[in-house]
Amino acid sequence: MLVVFHHLPLTMSDQSTLDRFQHARALFRSVIAKPEPTDLYDRQSWNMAGVHTVLTESLLSVYKQAEKITRHDEAAFSFYAFITVSGVTHHHMQEEEHYLPCLEPEFKSPITDEHHKFTGPLHELEKYLMDLTGLEPNENNTRFLPAKNPTVPKPPYDGRRITAAIEQIAEPMLTHLEQEITYLSGDNLRACGLPLSKLQTWAKYEETILKDLDPFIALVFVVKHTPPNSNWPPLPPGFRKVVVPWILWWKHRASWRFIPAQQRL
Repeated sequence: MLVVFHHLPLTMSDQSTLDRFQHARALFRSVIAKPEPTDLYDRQSWNMAGVHTVLTESLLSVYKQAEKITRHDEAAFSFYAFITVSGVTHHHMQEEEHYLPCLEPEFKSPITDEHHKFTGPLHELEKYLMDLTGLEPNENNTRFLPAKNPTVPKPPYDGRRITAAIEQIAEPMLTHLEQEITYLSGDNLRACGLPLSKLQTWAKYEETILKDLDPFIALVFVVKHTPPNSNWPPLPPGFRKVVVPWILWWKHRASWRFIPAQQRL
C-alpha cells in the first residue's frame, strides 16, 4: 500500500525546501545510474551517492507527509520517521568514527566540519522521535530497542515540529551530501596518495556493518528508497523482487506504507 501525496498549497519556504531536495536527489540518482565500479577508488563516490539517495528520498518523504498524518497513523509514521532520522545520524557517525579515520592521514576534507552545521537540530529531532516511539538505537546504532528510560508521558505528535526541523537542516545537510561526492571522487583519492590497502580494509569493515543491521528494517528501508532499476545497492538475485517485498516487508508493514513509490532511472 502506498501513500498518495495530495497537492496541497505550499508556502514559499516549503517550496524552497522541496526544490532543494529535488536538486540533490537528481545528482545522486545520476551517479547510481552508472554501473557498479570495479575499482575501489571509483567505487567510493558511487557507493556514497547510493547512501545519499536513501537519505534524501526518505527525509523528503517524511517532510512531505508529516503534517498530514491522522491520529490513527501517528505511531506507525513516527516509527518510519525515527528510522529515517536515525539513518542520517548513523551514517554520519560511521563516517566520523570509522570511515574518515581509515582514510587518514592521506585524505583530508571538511566533512566533519560540515556535519557540525546541522547535527544540532538533527539530534534534537531524533530525540523527539525517540520519545514518540519509545525506542532507542543500540550502541552501534544498527538496531532499535525499547528505551531503557522512556519519556513518560510521551510527547504529543507534532507534524509541524518535524517539518520545521527538516527545513532547518535541509540546506547545510544537502550541500554537504552533494559536496561529499566530489571529495570522494576516484581522482581525488588517487591524487592524495591514498593506498589501495586502506580502501580494502574499509571494504572488509563495511561487511561487518551490513551483517549487524536488522534486515527487517535496513534491507527494506534501503531497497524501497532506491529506484527499482538502480544498480545500487548491489544485491544477490531475487532480493529486490522477492526477498524484500514478500518476506522482509511484512514485519513493519504498517510503517512501510509511508514509503512512496520510487521513480525509475
